[in-house]
Amino acid sequence: MTSDDHLDDLLNQHGLRLLKKTDKCLDVLREAYTIGVPILIAKSMTDRLATSSGVAFHLGTPDPEMRRIASWLFTVSKNDYRLLLKLAKAAWKRHGREDMRLAGLILANINPDFLKMGVWSVLSEMLQKTEPLEALLESIEELARAGHRVPSDAELEGFCDGPDILHHFAVLILVVCCRRDGVELSKTQKKIVKSRPASTETMDRLAKMVLDEAS
Repeated sequence: MTSDDHLDDLLNQHGLRLLKKTDKCLDVLREAYTIGVPILIAKSMTDRLATSSGVAFHLGTPDPEMRRIASWLFTVSKNDYRLLLKLAKAAWKRHGREDMRLAGLILANINPDFLKMGVWSVLSEMLQKTEPLEALLESIEELARAGHRVPSDAELEGFCDGPDILHHFAVLILVVCCRRDGVELSKTQKKIVKSRPASTETMDRLAKMVLDEAS
């Protein structure tokens, strides 16, 4: 029997078995993303959004629906963090805009004790050579809202020793977490921000903002 809640109708057709089949689960999630999309958002518009933002697709799923999907995953998995982390990594790799949002929500809600290397390092290993700034920033903000503290200077420097995207990742963490905590940047953190690789105008504005607030 169906209801007026089409998202529930879809999700309630599936259980734990689905999460054990990652590719199939991603297919169902792709379908779930579309249910919450306002009807006025035409496919041509979402295609343009995807092309311009560097993601595989961008459907425009509202935040409440994304959070409902994430909550359902935790419920149906009975908090099996191993399965959830595997799914988060696969979703980020597929690189849909909603996939990245979902991966951030999963990481934010996994018990930190399960993530032995720390949540920031886990996310850093998921990053591709280039990432859409808005999507990456959104995931960092989600982790910050969940109470994850800014990494140590040593961990941040470790990110900066890697590809450019990881240096930008470190800068964005500082932008979000230092503003949240209302603390000044350390000397090492200021150096990290100032020595960032060349990037977009938006990235430069964010870096300038956090440096100005630290001065």
